[in-house]
Amino acid sequence: MRELTIISPPAATEAPDAPPPLESVGGIVSVVRPGGPAARAGIMVGDRLVALDGVVPRDLSDIRFETQGRATVTLDVLRDGALHTVRAHLRDDLDVGLDFEQPTFDGLRQCNNNCDFCFIRGLPKGLRRSLYVRDDDYRYSFIFGSFITLTNLAEDDWHRIAYQRLSPLRVSIHATDPDVRARLLSHPGAAPILPQLEWLGRAGVRVHAQIVLCPDVNDGAVLERTVHDLAALGDVVESVAVVPVGISDHLRARQIRAVTPDDARAALDSILRWNRAFRTSHGRGFVFPSDELFLLAGRALPGPRFYEDFPQLQNGVGLIRVMLDDWRRSRKRLPAALSAPRRVAWLCGRAAAPALRQIADDFRAVDGLTVDVRVVNNTLFGSAISVSGLMSGCDIVRTLHDDTPPDLAVLPRSAFGFEGEVTLDDWSVEAIVQESGVPIRLGRTAADLLALSTA
Repeated sequence: MRELTIISPPAATEAPDAPPPLESVGGIVSVVRPGGPAARAGIMVGDRLVALDGVVPRDLSDIRFETQGRATVTLDVLRDGALHTVRAHLRDDLDVGLDFEQPTFDGLRQCNNNCDFCFIRGLPKGLRRSLYVRDDDYRYSFIFGSFITLTNLAEDDWHRIAYQRLSPLRVSIHATDPDVRARLLSHPGAAPILPQLEWLGRAGVRVHAQIVLCPDVNDGAVLERTVHDLAALGDVVESVAVVPVGISDHLRARQIRAVTPDDARAALDSILRWNRAFRTSHGRGFVFPSDELFLLAGRALPGPRFYEDFPQLQNGVGLIRVMLDDWRRSRKRLPAALSAPRRVAWLCGRAAAPALRQIADDFRAVDGLTVDVRVVNNTLFGSAISVSGLMSGCDIVRTLHDDTPPDLAVLPRSAFGFEGEVTLDDWSVEAIVQESGVPIRLGRTAADLLALSTA
C-alpha cells in the first residue's frame, strides 16, 4: 500500500498518534461521467477517492487544483475495504470526470453571523433538515457561486485561498462602514471588510460583491459610500449587485423593514447614476440593481448592453432580460398550429409573471394552443417573497386546483433545487402530478417554454 499524505490545518490540541483511517477521509463517488478519465480508469460509483498522487483531497477544490494542467493523475480509491490504485489519463478533459456525494469531504463551514434578514432564520418549521444548515463556506463560493461573508475564516483558510487562487469569490458586503456592517451581520467582532478585500486583491483573488439593501440602515449615504469604497479597490471587485432584502412571514426582524416602491425608486436613481459614471471612469458599469428592484419601482428593465457580461446573473441581476432576449431568438420557431388543441399553464412567482405574460402573448398566434400564466401565491414564506425558485409544492398544487386543470403545466426547474428533484417542502414532480392530476414538465429558458408547450 502506498503512503498517503493527509493535509489538514494544524489541530488545536495535540496531534493523534496515528493518522485517521482511510474510511474517514476523501469523498464517496456518486457519479462517474461516461467516457471521462475516471471512467476509463475503472472508477465506480460508491468508491471512496482517498488520494490523488498521494495527497488526500478535502473537497472538489483540492481535486481541481491537483489535476489542473496535468496529463495523468494517480487515483487511490477504497472499494469493499481494499485500496486500489489506478492512473487516469486526462487528455483534453477539463477534469477527472467525477461527482461526489458531498462537494466538501471534511464538513461544511457554518455561519457565525446572526443577520436579521438571514434566509435560514426565515424558514418555516417542518422542512427537511439540510435546509436549516447555515453555511458560509468559501469553497462553496468558489465552486458554486454562493455568497459568503469572510467572517469565519481561519489563518489557514486565507492562506489556502491565496495558494490555490480560489477566484472569483462572491462576498456579501452590505456596507463598508465597519459599524453598519457589524450591525447588519449582528456580529460585533466582524473585522473591517475593506482590508480583507485588499488582501484578496494582493493574492490575485477577484470578488463579485453583494449588497442586500435594508432601508434606513445601509441605503442613502451608506450605500453611496459602500459602492464608491468598493470601486476604489480597482480590479479587486469586479461587480456589485444591489438586491432588496426579502422578509418572509416567519422572519422576526428586529431592525429591518421591507423595501417599498419609493425605497426602490430612490435606490434605482442612485445606482443608475453611479453606473453611468463608472462606465466613463472605469470602463464598466460596476454596480447593478437586481431585477426585483426594477419590478418594485415599477420601472422598465434596461436592454442587454446595460448588463455587460451578466456577472451577477445567479443573483437575479438581468435574469429577466436574458429570458426575454432568449425568447426573441426563439420565437421564430413558433408553429402555425398544433395537431390537437392544448391548454398549457406556466406557473411562476410574482416577479417573473410580467415577462412571461409578454412571451405568452406571442403564443396566441398558434392555432389550437392556449397558454395561461398562473402566479403561485407563496403561502409558505408569505406574499412578500415573489421569486419562482422559492415556490413550494403545496402552493403549486393549490394553484393547479384553483382554476381549470390544464393539459400540461410547465414549472421552473429552479423551484426543485440544485438537482431538479424536490421543492423546498419536499414535493417531487411525481408527487405533484399524482396530487393535481396534471402532467408536469420543468424548464429553464424561454426556448424550453416553446419546446415543452408545443411538443
